Amino acid sequence: MEGVVETYKPRNILSITEIMAFMTHHSLHAYKPKGSNAPITKQAAYEKAKKKEVYQKGVVFVSASKQDLSEGKGYVVTSYETLKEKHTSLTHWTPNTYRGGTYYDFKNRIIKGHEKTNLKQINVIGFDIDTKEVDLYALYLGCEELGLPRPNLLLETPRGFQVFFVLKTPFFINRKQDYKALRIAERISGNIRKAISKYVPIDTGCIPFGFYRIPREDNIIDFWDKPANTSSLIAWSANYEKNEQRPLFKVVYSNSTINQVNTEWYQSLIQSRRIDPGYHSASRNNTLLTLAIANYASGRTYEDAYNELDQFNSMLDHPLNKREFERTLKSAYSGKYKGAKRCYVERLLELWTDGKASFQGREGWYKFKKPREERIRSHYTEWESDILSYLAGCTNEEDPFLKGSLRTLAQKFGMALSTLKEVLKRSDRIKKFTEGKGRRAVTKIASRDILLQHLLLARKKRVLHTQQTLKQLIPEIDNYLERVFIPLLEEECFAYELNCVTSKDVHNRTG
Repeated sequence: MEGVVETYKPRNILSITEIMAFMTHHSLHAYKPKGSNAPITKQAAYEKAKKKEVYQKGVVFVSASKQDLSEGKGYVVTSYETLKEKHTSLTHWTPNTYRGGTYYDFKNRIIKGHEKTNLKQINVIGFDIDTKEVDLYALYLGCEELGLPRPNLLLETPRGFQVFFVLKTPFFINRKQDYKALRIAERISGNIRKAISKYVPIDTGCIPFGFYRIPREDNIIDFWDKPANTSSLIAWSANYEKNEQRPLFKVVYSNSTINQVNTEWYQSLIQSRRIDPGYHSASRNNTLLTLAIANYASGRTYEDAYNELDQFNSMLDHPLNKREFERTLKSAYSGKYKGAKRCYVERLLELWTDGKASFQGREGWYKFKKPREERIRSHYTEWESDILSYLAGCTNEEDPFLKGSLRTLAQKFGMALSTLKEVLKRSDRIKKFTEGKGRRAVTKIASRDILLQHLLLARKKRVLHTQQTLKQLIPEIDNYLERVFIPLLEEECFAYELNCVTSKDVHNRTG
C-alpha cells in the first residue's frame, strides 16, 4: 500500500534472468513457444496460469554487438527462456516492452517494430554516463538530495556506465489516449536526467526508451530490487518543474572578492601541460574545475574565463573534449562554490607542478546556503558539510579514511574539539572508528558515501576474481556460475563496520 513504511527484506541470490524479468515486469513468456527445453508439465501449468492474466505478453529486441545494432540487425525475443540461453552472447536489448516485432529482412535479421509508438509498456527509466572519470557514488548522493529513489541497476559499459530506475507500476501505452502515458514518461525521464546531470555527466542525447546494454554477470556493479514508486516519481517530476521556474540563486560580487587568478599557485597550474586522466580528485576535470572556480571567485566574466581556460585545455597533452570542457566550466560558474579549496589545490600542485608554488588564501570550495559570517552561531549541519567537503578532497575509494587524533582532526577542520565530537555524534553521513586506547588512540573517519563507493567498486572485482579462481580450479563448475550473488550495500557496510569493531576488540584484549 502506498505511503506505508515497509520493512525491506534482503533478497535471495538472483540470476541474470530473474533480474531481467524484474526489469520487464514479467511481460514476456516464460518459455519459448516452439522448441522449449522446459518439462511438458511446467509448460502446461504455465499456459493454464497465463489465461488468468489481464495483460498480454509482449516482446523485446536484442542485438549481438554495437556494430550489428548500428546496422539495424538483431532479434525479436518473446521469452525469458531465450534470454537465459542467449544473454551471454548479446550486448544490447530493450528493457521496455513492445507490442510485437518482426523483420524487414529475415535473412539478414534487420529488425522492425522498435519504434516508440509500438511500445506496449515502459518498465524502466534509464540513462547513460559516457565517461569512466566519474564519482559513482555522487550519483547515489544526488538521488538522495533530489528526493529520487535509489537506482535499481548500475551497469558498466566500455565507455562508462548505465543507470536504471525500475518502475513499480509500468506506464502502459494506449494509442486510443493519444500516447498520453508515453508523453508523461518522457517528461519524467527528461526531468530526472536534467536534475542528476548536476551531479554526474549524463548523455542527454540518448533515446530514453531505446536500446541499452543487457545485464550480464561481468557488467553488473550494483542491483537493488525495490522498485521506484511510480506515483511518487510523477509527483516529484511536477514539483521539479515548478521549482525550476523559480530563480535559484543570484550572483553578487562584493568588495571582499578573493583574487585567486593572480596567485602563484594558479599561474603554476595553468602553465602545466601534462595532466593525465584517471586520478581521483586530481585529474584534468578537477584541475579545470579548480582553475574555473578561481576565475569565478575572482569576479572574472564567464567569457574571459572561457577564453583563457580554452587555451589552457588546448595546450594539454590530453585535452578534454568541448562538451566536457563546457560542462565543467558551467559547473564552476553555477554559484555553488565560493573559491578553490586548499586540499584540492595542494594535491594538484603536488602531482602536476614542480612543487615550488603553494596555496595562499582562505578556504573556499564548498557549497553554501548563506555566508557563515552573517550568522551568529554556525549550525552543526554546516560543520558536517565542511568535514564532508574536506574528506571529498583528501580521501578516495582506495583510501577512504582520514586518520589522526581527535584534537589533530579538529585543528585540520578549523573547529573546536567539542564541536567535532558533537558533529561525529550527530552525523549519519560521517563514519568514525577508533584504534587503540588513551594517548595511542587513532581515530579514523570517512565519508559514508566514499566508504560505500569503495565497497561498491571492490565488490565487482571480488565477485569476478572468485568466479575466475573457481573456473581455474574446477573447470566444470562453469555451468553452475549462472547465478551471481550481489550483496546489499547495507550488508557490506555493516560487515565492514563489524569487522572494524571486532578487530578493535581483539587488539584491546591482546594489547
